[in-house]
Amino acid sequence: MSTSSSHPRISSNTEGKCKGKGGRPQNEIWTYFTQGDRDLEGHASATCNYCQHKYTRGNVVILQGHIANHCMEAPISLVRKYQESLEESNTPRGKKRKGTRDQVYLDEYHDSNKPLPQGRVDRIDRALIKFFVCCGVSFRVVESPFFIDMLKELNSAYNLPSRDVLTNRILERELGYVNSRVSKEIESVGNLTMGT
Repeated sequence: MSTSSSHPRISSNTEGKCKGKGGRPQNEIWTYFTQGDRDLEGHASATCNYCQHKYTRGNVVILQGHIANHCMEAPISLVRKYQESLEESNTPRGKKRKGTRDQVYLDEYHDSNKPLPQGRVDRIDRALIKFFVCCGVSFRVVESPFFIDMLKELNSAYNLPSRDVLTNRILERELGYVNSRVSKEIESVGNLTMGT
């Protein structure tokens, strides 16, 4: 399925901004994917230039997760790059509050109307994906009204992700983080014997 040359073909329309739209430049991940037709919302399909795997909607996090976790044809340096990128995006940010690190604030224990800080949302999302994967719980439970009610009782400011976001973006990000940590652990070991 991959071409005989060592370099994949690079799509010429992936550089710069989206055609016909203003805004920020495309993410560099599009260098490794060929854009296809756009859906009604303007999202392009994506085909991996290495293994030809096709995504009907080219979401940046999903494409990064593909290179980091699933593409067997991508160069190892590129795989490591995106594993580290996903690991960095999962690393908790430092607190911006003054005070000691172990200091507990009252607003951490009561429900508030304020939206949660992004760092807190990221930690909850990571705990949620670990719960589903490690306990073998079906991802469709995330859309159950009973599950939603339970999480809203725990923290009403937390907005539960959809099943699509949970299974694609959050899972891919966490998988990239875990793969990067495993790779670093293996590289740091002096004497390693592996068997099957």
